[in-house]
Amino acid sequence: MYKCKYFKIQELVCPHVYKKYGDKAWEFFNKEFLKDLDTIREVLEVPIVINNWHINGSYKESGNRCQLCSKVAKKIANKELNMSMHNLYQAFDLKPKGLEIKKAVEMIMDNVHRFKVIKRIENPDYTLTWLHIDTKGHHKGIRIFNP
Repeated sequence: MYKCKYFKIQELVCPHVYKKYGDKAWEFFNKEFLKDLDTIREVLEVPIVINNWHINGSYKESGNRCQLCSKVAKKIANKELNMSMHNLYQAFDLKPKGLEIKKAVEMIMDNVHRFKVIKRIENPDYTLTWLHIDTKGHHKGIRIFNP
């Protein structure tokens, strides 16, 4: 099991998962994905917010999303299939402090060789205030995708 150098488990999971599993929730994540997350923090050289619910912030679904989380529960109520990478512990929405999202994407792409399992970044023209990363795909390197 790997624990991030720069992030607490509360920053990566929703309140429901943390309440039930606490620090055991580290086990739900792919070790290489967590290492890639630490590498992003090192590459960007700025603090990154994912979830901040544990310090009375408003972000609670930017890491994993369980079936009780509002975005997932809404889809379930509408009988929609929800196969988000967030549900699978394979996606994060990052908010780098003091760094434009387009610049953050550029810096990550300049260091693409340092990442093992990150495969996609959501188009920064669409996500102006956050940077979505995930592990979906079998291609080499990291590609930018449109939702």
